[in-house]
Amino acid sequence: MMRLAERAARRAALPLRYSQGYNPRPVLSLACPRPVGVASRDELLVLTLEEDIGPQDLPARLNQCSPPGMRVLEARPLEGKPRLVTQEFELPLREEAAAAVAARLEELTGQDHWPVERITSPKQGRKEKQVRPVDLKPLIEDLRLDQGVLRWRLRPQGDLWARPGEVLALLGLDDRVDLARVERTAVEYKT
Repeated sequence: MMRLAERAARRAALPLRYSQGYNPRPVLSLACPRPVGVASRDELLVLTLEEDIGPQDLPARLNQCSPPGMRVLEARPLEGKPRLVTQEFELPLREEAAAAVAARLEELTGQDHWPVERITSPKQGRKEKQVRPVDLKPLIEDLRLDQGVLRWRLRPQGDLWARPGEVLALLGLDDRVDLARVERTAVEYKT
């Protein structure tokens, strides 16, 4: 996604600011990178420009140079660094999977905790992966099945977020196969 955004910005001849040093790179970032394999309808690309371009002109220039399926909807100047507040996801389910998820959601309603095991990759000095319990209940603001579509909204506690694969595992879905069909539908930021 970053390479695609960088190429589109270069093709659009935007006056990008570049980093200093031996191998200068455009100063751009995605405010909230999505999980690997998850599609998204809502991304925030932050570009640093050397000169001001009107917010009406920037989307048109980028859209002319973007591949099909990628569209810039709006542009506006940012005041400060955007901070992620919530993320919303959805997953269409087949009929039999929807029935199993509905039953699991019914079970979860009366529970005080929704524990899952989070596997953390080894860090420097450690050789093996570690497993630690995480309670997803305070991290999931909304979780519902709506006409065969599983929808959920995540909100962090400090820096701790629920991962989309963990939500699927909590509901008895395959956190790898089904994750490839998940789509992030909305992201809310605060500056």
